[in-house]
Amino acid sequence: MHLMVIVEDRISEWVSKGEILDGYFNPSAAFETVTVFGLVGDRPDDTVLARLCAPAQHRYIGAGIDRRRLMIATGGLQPGLLMRALRRLMLLIPPDQPAVVRAYGDGLAAAAAAAIGRDTAIPFAVSVHTTADQDIEARYLGLRDRLWRRLLRPSVHQAMIEANVILAAYTPILDHLPDEVFDKALVVPNVVGVASRPVIRARPNGPMRALWLGRQMPGRDPRPIISALEITPNVTLTLIGDGPLHELARRAASGLGERVRFVRAMANDSLCASLIDYDVLVVNSGFREVPKTVMEAALSGLPVIINRLPAADSAEYSELPVVFADATTRGFAGALRDLESNASKHKVLAHETQDVAWRLWDPATVAARAAEVLREVAGDPGRNFDY
Repeated sequence: MHLMVIVEDRISEWVSKGEILDGYFNPSAAFETVTVFGLVGDRPDDTVLARLCAPAQHRYIGAGIDRRRLMIATGGLQPGLLMRALRRLMLLIPPDQPAVVRAYGDGLAAAAAAAIGRDTAIPFAVSVHTTADQDIEARYLGLRDRLWRRLLRPSVHQAMIEANVILAAYTPILDHLPDEVFDKALVVPNVVGVASRPVIRARPNGPMRALWLGRQMPGRDPRPIISALEITPNVTLTLIGDGPLHELARRAASGLGERVRFVRAMANDSLCASLIDYDVLVVNSGFREVPKTVMEAALSGLPVIINRLPAADSAEYSELPVVFADATTRGFAGALRDLESNASKHKVLAHETQDVAWRLWDPATVAARAAEVLREVAGDPGRNFDY
């Protein structure tokens, strides 16, 4: 069976961030052929594409869309003009048409899938990986991103109505979907790179090893956690990731010496293998999300300390035994000190976290579910999914 995935991201940028996961575009190895349709200008390496689509035969189609020119040509992404422009993508579709299309993201990829579907009747799924909370977007996203999302919203709304199924990566996404599509939305988590269940090791003597994962950016600011180390002397912190707040984070850590270590990027397989070398994941996020970094750490048996709001409103965090903290220096310091000083509590929490994580996010089970939904959409586009 042939699957086509449509992406608005530049896959070459995933490489620089270490975000390549084998078989990511081919869950549970369910498809014999995978076509990757890249909307914006990009030239991803063929070996990277082979990994993402493994073990399927793969091909790459690059549309080379320039967002600025598209906005001008469509009068500010007016839905009718945008659909007319995107329907030209039909000229790029291979002769052996896919049985099903998966659009990644609630943006241009969703609109492109709808445009292609109107001319071909190929069924499609929209895979949503961010929560469209406009209050949070206004607080943390830049003006250009907010404008792009606002202008695209009517077209994305219509694309979701026309989609056969909506795949939401976590439950908060459901709260911000259009009412008309709620009944065909399923929570299907991301597949992550923890291939097997690691054995939880006893915490070694010495400082507790805290970990920060992901971009350092507005809405994901590590500085209150870094500052917390000034009043928790028996804790070290490693930050893996880059972003617009990276240099400010380095400055905040300048007086802490070797207790704080920065790693700009790490390949996903190496990262997942290294998680057992840490004792706790610390998160400060203003977004309503359950990122794959939390999933990978929890699957590896790391307790999770996270700012209370908005995380406490998520169904996943109500099941996972996370430690909620106020998003302040003292709030994070108190949570770190409590786990650092109580080895038995840390051990119990590590095992409980891992048990729940494998029940929620077993990568093989998650991949099999995604594959099942996509294959059933291909075979029975009108099916109502009720699980």
